[in-house]
This record gives sequence, structure tokens and C-alpha cells, in this order.
Amino acid sequence: MNRITQCLSIGPFASAERAPQLLAAGVTHVLNVSDGPSHLSPADGFADVAWVSMRDDRRLTRETTVWALDAVHAFAAVPGAHVYVHCVLGMVRSPTILWLYLIALGVPPKDARTWIESRAPRASAGSARMVDREHVLLAQMHGLMHY
Repeated sequence: MNRITQCLSIGPFASAERAPQLLAAGVTHVLNVSDGPSHLSPADGFADVAWVSMRDDRRLTRETTVWALDAVHAFAAVPGAHVYVHCVLGMVRSPTILWLYLIALGVPPKDARTWIESRAPRASAGSARMVDREHVLLAQMHGLMHY
């Protein structure tokens, strides 16, 4: 797990075996952004668990982008939350979604990428396989209108 901000972390798939480690690190909410369903649930001790299905070998749709941004925001807005955004390896999808979320909050894209990649050196925030300039503009506008 790589902590990016006080309440946002990214990393590899949140399996049932990893649940105790995540809980010990203070994770309260889990967002799965992989192409397979979550293995965790609130029954495992988390306040909430959500899944936004996506692949890392194609562009995100507008709908999936907004759905993921809103899911991160809903979790992060809970007082005392620590949100763990994960994909399979924690290298492309989760860093990209977190990058877009930071942009939605008003962080300049280059700064958001630096924050993520300096704390998770194997991460590729804003992967060109998944997003382009239109996604950045979408995140900025959606953030201004909703966050």
C-alpha cells in the first residue's frame, strides 16, 4: 500500500488475505477499480467497499470516469476516512483514478502526478492508455461543479 495523502492510498488488489493489513493501516473504505469484482465487503470490517469496473488497455468512458471520481469523493468525504483505491497491481488504474480525483479537487495535473509517483514509484498516474486531455478537462469541470 502506498499512502498518497493523509486519507488516500493506492495499491494492489485488496484480497481477503490483505484485509488485516489494510485495517491495521487504518483503511476504512475500499474502491476496486479493476476488471474483476471485489473480494472484500463491509463484513470484513470496512465502512464501505465499492467496485467500478474498468480495464487498463482502453480509454475510460465519460460515465466510468465520473462514477469512479464520485465514488472516491463519497468515501473521502466521510470524516476520518482512509480510502484505499486498488486495481490488480496498483500500477495503472488506481494511480490514474486517484490522479484524476486530485485534479478534480484543483491540484494541477503535473503536481498530482508528482505526488503519486513520488510516493508510489512503480505507479503510472494518468496512463496514456486510459486517459487523455479530455479526461483532465472532465475531471476539472466535474470537480468544480460537484466538489
